[in-house]
Amino acid sequence: MKALKIYSIISTIAVLILSVSLYNTTKNYNKTQNEFDKKKKEFKETEEVLQQCSDRYYKEIGE
Repeated sequence: MKALKIYSIISTIAVLILSVSLYNTTKNYNKTQNEFDKKKKEFKETEEVLQQCSDRYYKEIGE
């Protein structure tokens, strides 16, 4: 009976540690995803600006 109580306490502590670890991992994943979305948006904006510059350059060459 005493061994069962010890195993119960150990398993409860293990579940708590795993739960906290999972929460932190999820929080870090969301933070990383937000940073990725920002970089993706910046890349898209940069690509659009470069395309506009390219269009203007080739338009001036054509004249």
